[in-house]
Amino acid sequence: MADNTSGFRQVPPDPEFGLAEAQRRMQRQLMETTGVAQSVFHLETQQLKWNARTYQMFGVSPVGSPITLEFAMNLVYPDDLDLLVRARDQLRKTPGAIELDYRVIRPDGGLVDVHSLLYAETDTQGRALVYVEMSLDVTERKRVEAALIQSARLCRALDQVSTDGYWEQTVAGQTNPAGSLTAPLTAPKAASDGPQRKMRVLYVEDNMYNLMLFDDVMRTREDVDVRMAQNGAQGYEVATTWLPDVLVLDGRLPDTHGIDLLKRIRSVPGLQATPAYMCSADTQPEHKVLAEQAGFVGYWTKPVDFDKVFDELDRIAANSDLR
Repeated sequence: MADNTSGFRQVPPDPEFGLAEAQRRMQRQLMETTGVAQSVFHLETQQLKWNARTYQMFGVSPVGSPITLEFAMNLVYPDDLDLLVRARDQLRKTPGAIELDYRVIRPDGGLVDVHSLLYAETDTQGRALVYVEMSLDVTERKRVEAALIQSARLCRALDQVSTDGYWEQTVAGQTNPAGSLTAPLTAPKAASDGPQRKMRVLYVEDNMYNLMLFDDVMRTREDVDVRMAQNGAQGYEVATTWLPDVLVLDGRLPDTHGIDLLKRIRSVPGLQATPAYMCSADTQPEHKVLAEQAGFVGYWTKPVDFDKVFDELDRIAANSDLR
């Protein structure tokens, strides 16, 4: 008889083996290749299991006594412990998953920034059996983003004190030996044909940290006005009442996808041709193709390259009449 198992591996029968366990086995293989830490807490046995990446990320040796929930919670930075406890309590009350950032203090004193996704595996009656946490070490990313914010603030401060108006006001208080006011360093600028308003940028993103980062960096530009939304419904409401000049939409939102949100916004009078950019962590070429086919003029991958963003905004501003 021909062998019909070619191309796949048969998993031996196991009385405890089920769909959830199969998913975890696949996840463990993915964890090894992507560097994601995984913690699995079994409610019935009160046992906590870590994969190798979790031990490495938290600076704990896998040799020795089993990891307990109490030990793991003691590693959490004290100021962030309440956040993690509240997130897990919310997970018990509401189905789905919770995404959050918190900090861990390693036994050697090192501080680690952690980005986690928490979810529960349930039985057919909806009762939680296992709590799973999938985590990434984002310490370096946070350091770079913090440095970016600080640099952006510094550039904004320098820009404010380097304008012609600033120096003209400074020089205006000085007099020449004859007692007359010193002439301005530069000639006054010619008046424009009419007042220009700020460029309106709508950013729809469910991650609060990404919202704060985008808002903080955009504040370095005095010609841009940014408004935020955390889901598709809020984004659509802002778009219809505010009529933005630029749309920046996350790919995966809690209540919709960025592509579907753009289709809905396109039905609003005045927004049929508004430049739209997909802002997503998905880097697969097919995602970029789908976004382009849906009408997005650009695709920004996270972490966002703000130099590229500024170039795009400058290009749009040069070709727009913001009156």
